Amino acid sequence: MKDVLAGVVFTVNQKVKGSELIGKEYEPLYTYMPLDEKKAHYITDAAFVSLEEGTGIVHTAAIYGEDDYQLAIEKDLPRVPTMDDQGKFMDFVTPIAGVFYKKAEAWVIEDLQKRNLLMRAEKIIHSYPFCYRCDTPLYYNAVPAWFINIQKLKPSLLSQNEKINWYPPHLKHGRFGKGLETAPDWNISRSRYWGTPMPIWRSQIMESQRSKVKSQKLEEKIRIIGSIEELKKWAVEPARVEKLTDIHREFIDDIEVWVDDAKTVKGKRIPEVFDCWIESGGMPYASIHYPFENKDFFESTHPAQFIAEYIAQTRAWFYTLHVVSVGLFGKNTFENAVTTGNILGSDGNKMSKSKKNFPDPVPFFEKYGVDALRFYLMSSVVMKAENISFSENAVKEIYQKVISLLWNTFSFYKMYVSTSTISQIPKPVHVMDRWLVSLTCSLIKHTTAAMNNYDTPLTCRLILEYVGKLSTWYLRRSRDRVKKDPQSQQIFGWALLNLLKIMAPITPFVTELMYQNMSSDKTSIHLTNWPAYEEAHISISLENDMLHAQQIVEKIHAQRKDKMIPVKQPLTKAVVSIAQKPLAEEIVSVILEEVNIKSLFFAKNEKEIVVELDTNITPELANERKMRELIREIQKLRKEKGLRVDEKIDLILPEDFKSLPNELLSTITRETLAKKLTWGVEISILTGS
Repeated sequence: MKDVLAGVVFTVNQKVKGSELIGKEYEPLYTYMPLDEKKAHYITDAAFVSLEEGTGIVHTAAIYGEDDYQLAIEKDLPRVPTMDDQGKFMDFVTPIAGVFYKKAEAWVIEDLQKRNLLMRAEKIIHSYPFCYRCDTPLYYNAVPAWFINIQKLKPSLLSQNEKINWYPPHLKHGRFGKGLETAPDWNISRSRYWGTPMPIWRSQIMESQRSKVKSQKLEEKIRIIGSIEELKKWAVEPARVEKLTDIHREFIDDIEVWVDDAKTVKGKRIPEVFDCWIESGGMPYASIHYPFENKDFFESTHPAQFIAEYIAQTRAWFYTLHVVSVGLFGKNTFENAVTTGNILGSDGNKMSKSKKNFPDPVPFFEKYGVDALRFYLMSSVVMKAENISFSENAVKEIYQKVISLLWNTFSFYKMYVSTSTISQIPKPVHVMDRWLVSLTCSLIKHTTAAMNNYDTPLTCRLILEYVGKLSTWYLRRSRDRVKKDPQSQQIFGWALLNLLKIMAPITPFVTELMYQNMSSDKTSIHLTNWPAYEEAHISISLENDMLHAQQIVEKIHAQRKDKMIPVKQPLTKAVVSIAQKPLAEEIVSVILEEVNIKSLFFAKNEKEIVVELDTNITPELANERKMRELIREIQKLRKEKGLRVDEKIDLILPEDFKSLPNELLSTITRETLAKKLTWGVEISILTGS
């Protein structure tokens, strides 16, 4: 049998299972490493070795790989480093002492070839870690470190997680809960210069005799310093600490501390700094200088009501906060956690300056405003810890359906509503006003529940539906009445004000602007109370009936479109077949006004709504349409001339309109505020006479 790659001929003498090789010893290629009197060069079993590549037998480097290190712990193999913290071989590796490990590869290959111990040398392309800053090759190395014993805390970590309300809920026992269950001990030390120094002083004698601790059972003395005051108390030279304010390494590394209570043994600070995630976990305490200050404040506000961050923080900030709080106080540090997904570019990739897969924010905000963007994000699945691909069209749609509609509604209020007493609800009489009161109280009820559960997508959906109904149904059908009726004005103002308060957390800028122009109270809307409601004001039956009315209107409009009869053309009647009982007369009146039909008849139908229109257009109906078109034209002229809504005019109409019945002419003069009507060549209006 011939190995083609190596060009070496060999004969198979025997086939054995891997288990038969366990325990067999071999002669090592090099003997430089001290073994601490431990057995090292033998075959053992390991679950991470596979037969997919190579022979199924690999060398292990006890402290230079994660799997290798775990195996070394399990089998009690020698764990002696052969390289320093710069990746250079130590002095006892005499031929290549002080050489960077990557540069030593050529010497190793050449040495093995000279000793006839190398079967084949080749390069294999595979992934390899490099420093993202300087592009230097990295290697996995086990170094001495300080740990938090997570296994000891784990039962408390899991039980305290049960007290946290997660949004979305599946994270509690999913990503976060599973992370707690499988969490290893937390390495909290780092071998760096910059960072928060670990406040641990160790007896100096131990630094030079570290390897003899176990064999001679020497007692190691350490002192952990909890404050500058403690450092002053235990410093060998207290005067050096007297004016100390900065506790970074350059100011404290050379300060010695008495590590025994009798002040006979000096200690030096260990060189490590804290893992920066320790600082993130300590945020609730460090941010208010607890426990040195604000003790009462902290104890009355801990745990925090809620915290918000993106999904990766379930294994990072959320986790470190939880561990530190449970470790220190035995309880969770936040009651509610809102977790978001990632916002991707429109191409589905992570937003990046180099890819330019995001819109320029400055013209974007000028076009749609910040509130539209906030509403878009808070209504999306990104608030359910899912990723979204950013869509400018979706923001534009929110601007049109929420911000623009709301502004138009507010503009109508400012133009026609004179009352400012809108804190109380007068007992509504008109069906549209009763419906608006019920709809608003339902909005308050359901958004309160959604926001209490930190469900912003549901809150935004409820707001979107309400704004549409307020603008395109209530105001569309109530304009004339709201202009004149003080009760309707109060109800309309009360509803709009409560809507602004509900929207304020999501669209803070436009709601603040509107509130300042509606309320006599000049405080910020964000300092007002969340709206309250009374259950007695909610009528589910009325809301359902009005919903059915809107569905009937949609069907009639669809019929008109199919038959090419515009809404401005009045019709005599329509027959509507529905499953539920006929609607009340006051709701029928709303339908008739909206669809411009004289009468509505109901028939029984167990299936969907069916509409039949009487499409016969009589001369009377044609004249009425002519009148309505004329009124719209006059109102357009009034607006072009900038007339006040209550300003009277002299009206001139073409003689062609003389044929209209007197009652229709009277309607024209009344609705256009014409105090005088004369005849001429074209439509025109005069003022000031």
